[in-house]
Amino acid sequence: FAKIPFGTDYGSGSDEAMNKAVESRRMDYLEAELQNCLKEAVATKERVMFTTALITGDAVILDAIAKAGLFEKIPIVFVDTYTLFPESIAHLKEVEKHYGFEAKIYAAEGCTDQEDYYSKYGRDYWMKDIDAYDMLCKVEPMNRALKEQNSDCWINGRRRDHGADRAALPVWEGKKLNALAMWSFEDCWSYCRRHNVPYHPLHDVGYSSLGDVHSTKKVDHKIWFTYGGERSGRFQNLQNKDGSAKTECGIHSEIKADDLSIKK
Repeated sequence: FAKIPFGTDYGSGSDEAMNKAVESRRMDYLEAELQNCLKEAVATKERVMFTTALITGDAVILDAIAKAGLFEKIPIVFVDTYTLFPESIAHLKEVEKHYGFEAKIYAAEGCTDQEDYYSKYGRDYWMKDIDAYDMLCKVEPMNRALKEQNSDCWINGRRRDHGADRAALPVWEGKKLNALAMWSFEDCWSYCRRHNVPYHPLHDVGYSSLGDVHSTKKVDHKIWFTYGGERSGRFQNLQNKDGSAKTECGIHSEIKADDLSIKK
């Protein structure tokens, strides 16, 4: 994106150049703010950590951590639910190699691998009790990660334009740092294009966001960048016990920002 100085006479037909300049300046600002957040977190907190689900926003944060030279100070945590797309596990290995880090992987307690999980709980445990599944495969592993890392600053990729419970997210939220809260999905892709950031391969075949195989669907590209569009393919055909539409897996709704523990 070429930087175009203010006051230049572009003449007619220059809208494209002007718009590119506006986008470039916006990305300059967002990138600077993201770097400031990461550096301030490391400077003011004692045990910062970042959790990645390998979605586009997480790719942005991972790249920003690399550019800031903070991998030694910010451990990268990944929760394997044992029901993820095989491409997600493969992509994790790819970004580990690309950036030169090793993620701390957490999964269902008492299970050594996916086959062990299947033998103990079956392949459709999520269908029997979605809340129990969320607790076993997502919330408890995340809570265990937070306790083992003794984290006082959990960096995550939630954003306001995800919609639903995330619509009014602040950047700094107790012990959670929502570093991209004010970004849009389009901003995330602009960053990835600008810096040639490695992204999840399933984006290229229609998945706007990635989660469990059983509840993640492709999304028409026409709505990817609409409000809430990114996550519109997540939690498909799932309901909470009260009958309401499911929009969260419990990791953020159960683990509170004030003390990073599960509220009972």
